Amino acid sequence: MSGALATAPSRRMPRWVFVPLALFLGLVVFLGVGLTRNPQEIPSPLIGQGAPAFKLPVVGAAGVFGAEQFKGQLTLVNLWATWCAGCKEEHPILMALSRQPGLQMLGINYKELQASELSGQDPQSAAAVQKATARSQAWLQKHGQAFDVNLLDMDGRVGMDFGVYGLPETYLVDREGVVRFKHAGALTPDVVQQKLLPLLRGVP
Repeated sequence: MSGALATAPSRRMPRWVFVPLALFLGLVVFLGVGLTRNPQEIPSPLIGQGAPAFKLPVVGAAGVFGAEQFKGQLTLVNLWATWCAGCKEEHPILMALSRQPGLQMLGINYKELQASELSGQDPQSAAAVQKATARSQAWLQKHGQAFDVNLLDMDGRVGMDFGVYGLPETYLVDREGVVRFKHAGALTPDVVQQKLLPLLRGVP
């Protein structure tokens, strides 16, 4: 027997053992980044793109408004509903913005009648539209008419095209019909002063 000790073969961990660890670490990083982000500042894929094409009926009028009417107008688009608490909270700010010269205020009343109210009724039916119209007009008469034009998005399709995931949401559309700004949630004085007004001054 030789006096030299035999070297024991090194034992390597199989590579698959590290896969769960890598996945776990990736999940931790993903969640950590997500928790630090403000949901109101999630960028919209519409920024820098043309506003979605649509035509919607004007509340209290016989006409319709289409996206082509953004052309030549600087337009603040606000998606709202009378059942939305944040919409009532931000409404005084919209009233103040409505006094900005050269700014068209466009309200899109989004799904004014919820599924529980419709009970299977077509949201585009005459009765549903009439009910939503009356409710919308009464709310604006009480809280202030901030919009130059107010539209009914009864089935929510236009809101979905804008990418809405909660009310209120606000967009700024320039005179070429390009979306320049999005804010999810109620507008605040800080958002208006720090983000929106500088854009209004800078958009040609």
